[in-house]
Amino acid sequence: MAASGDEGGRRAQIDGLRVLAMVGVLYVHYWNERPTLEFVRVSLFFVVSGFLISHILLSSKDSLSKISIINFYIRRSLRLLPSLFLILLTAVLFDMDGIRSNIMWHVFQGSNLFFYVTEGWKPWIVAHLWSLNIVEQFYVISPLVIMLFSKRSIFLIYTSIFTLSIFLRVHCLDLGISPWAKIVLFVFDPLAAGAILALVKENRDVQAILTSRLSNFVSIAIIVSPFAIGDKFGQSESYRILSIYALSSIVLSAYVGYTGVVALVLANPVSRFLSRIGYATYIYHMAIWWLIAEHWPTLYHKGPTTFFVMSISTIIVATLSWHLVEKHFDALKAFFPVAKPLHNLPGNSVGSAPEFPGEKSEGKSRGLDTCIALHG
Repeated sequence: MAASGDEGGRRAQIDGLRVLAMVGVLYVHYWNERPTLEFVRVSLFFVVSGFLISHILLSSKDSLSKISIINFYIRRSLRLLPSLFLILLTAVLFDMDGIRSNIMWHVFQGSNLFFYVTEGWKPWIVAHLWSLNIVEQFYVISPLVIMLFSKRSIFLIYTSIFTLSIFLRVHCLDLGISPWAKIVLFVFDPLAAGAILALVKENRDVQAILTSRLSNFVSIAIIVSPFAIGDKFGQSESYRILSIYALSSIVLSAYVGYTGVVALVLANPVSRFLSRIGYATYIYHMAIWWLIAEHWPTLYHKGPTTFFVMSISTIIVATLSWHLVEKHFDALKAFFPVAKPLHNLPGNSVGSAPEFPGEKSEGKSRGLDTCIALHG
């Protein structure tokens, strides 16, 4: 492994993993509704999300700075809400799939709770928001956990979340809970795994094991195993848990930095561009499908044509959204720093954050903050 090339403090290879998750979303919704590796796509997005948000918060906590949890929530809102509210407003104007009757669930980030209560995916144009809500709900508790507790307690809390999520998912029927909870509620384990990974990422033994060639080989073998063992195994809890290990190995390896062909695939100008507009692409893609396919119904038929036409259309709209809307709100985050230095430290100018061993944490934290998960 070699250090990942950063651009403005961004981990380019982590961006590349986010792009893979985004492409997986478009593939599933536009082309193949039941791919063999469906669980891996969702879990990759969750592990990366948990890792990045925890990395940012832990860096802020270690910086010996004054931490503003309120500013953290404001920054997240500035990044996530403008495009979300824009597409919800559009959906209400056209009453896409009858969304007017339940719009407040989606405005207040409760789409996953709505689908759990109704036990259905209607309105389908916001069905994908369940995973965004899971991440946002994790964002709500993460600053409190990381800022208020010691690292040992943080590890225990996230381990408990990881274990409890799996337990509830496996035993929800025994507990008299609707099986929909398995899909849209009890899925915090990969997010917790990403948070734990951020907590231990600098441990040399952990790095040596998870970023080794053997671990990466085993991880790939785990991920593709349903092709050999069968789709039923790909839907099993055993596969889900094994996949979390595999994805953790890959995410940490990308954080440290792959070399060669893998580095080129994950970190290149195209992936950096797609990463920048990835959140809007995710938020808009179902509504754009409705707007276009209502006029050209053949595009409702999933397949390669729908995938390419709708993906290109969504990317164009997402690009316009970034330049016309999102980047202006994103720029406002400069007024709401999460970490404020308490005093001048040797080697630091006024207003700068202290430098950590081996990295400039302020720059890296800000860079990573701009690209949290698929959702921002």
